[in-house]
Amino acid sequence: MKNLILATLSLFLTLSISSCSEADREADFYKGDAFLNFNKGLDGNAFVVSGTGHLDYPISYGTVKPVTTSGQVKLVVDAANSTAVEGVDFQILNNATDELTPGETGGTFTLRALEAAASQTPKTVTFKLQSSSFPNAIFDQKYTLNISLTCPLSSFLGTGSFSNTTSFWNTPGGIYEIEESTTPNQLLVKDFWDIGIDMVLNYNPSTFVVTIPDQDTGYAYNATAHIWAKPSTDVTQVSSFNPCTRKMTLYVYYYVPGVGSYGNKIESFSGL
Repeated sequence: MKNLILATLSLFLTLSISSCSEADREADFYKGDAFLNFNKGLDGNAFVVSGTGHLDYPISYGTVKPVTTSGQVKLVVDAANSTAVEGVDFQILNNATDELTPGETGGTFTLRALEAAASQTPKTVTFKLQSSSFPNAIFDQKYTLNISLTCPLSSFLGTGSFSNTTSFWNTPGGIYEIEESTTPNQLLVKDFWDIGIDMVLNYNPSTFVVTIPDQDTGYAYNATAHIWAKPSTDVTQVSSFNPCTRKMTLYVYYYVPGVGSYGNKIESFSGL
C-alpha cells in the first residue's frame, strides 16, 4: 500500500475560479505604442548534446500590441554581463535581426550554441532588444541563456535502474526502471504507480525539461474516485533531468478530482 494513503495528511478542498484578469481586460483597450519585450520567459538553458556539433535554440520576443509599420528588431549581446563569447560559444543566425510587418506581435531569433567550446559547466549570455522602429518597454528587457554541454538520452537511461531518492508516493529508496516509450520524447517510470501502471513523462529533447501529463494513478481514493497526478501548480517548480549525472527531479501535484488535493510534492531519481 502506498505511503500516500498511509500518511496522516488530510486532503484540503481546492476551488479554481476562472476569470479574465485585469491585465487582460486592459490589453483589449490598450492604445499606446507597440513596446518590445521578451514575452515568453526571461531565461533558458541550451544543452548541446555531445557529438551533435551544435544546438539551435529559439529566443522569442513580442510587442504589447500588433505593430502598424514594418521595422527591424535586433538581438544584442550584453557582453559585460556574459561569460559566453559570441563567435566562440555561440552564433546568432540571420545577422541577429528579425523583421516585423504590420499586424505582427513578435518573432523569434535563433541562437546556435556550439559544441566545440561547450562544457558541462554552464556559460551565460545575456541579451537585450534593440530597434530604431519600435520602442522598448520598461519591463522584461533582459534575457539570460545558459549554454552547456550535455550527454545523449542513452547516457541518462544507462542500465535503466534508478533509486527513487525522494518520494511522496512510495517508500524512498525504491528501485525503478525508466524506459523510452514508443511515443516520441516520452519516458516511462515502470510500475511506479502500481504493478503494471507506469508513470508517464514527456520531455523536451533540447532542454530536458519534463512535463507530467495529467494521469490517473489507478489508486482508489474511495469507491468512486481515483488519485490523479499532474505538474506542480507552482510555476517556479520545473521538472527536469540531467542526462550526464543521471538525476531527475519531478514536481508533482497529487489530487482527487472533485474532492481536493495533497498539494505539490517532489519525486526525485538517481541513476544506479
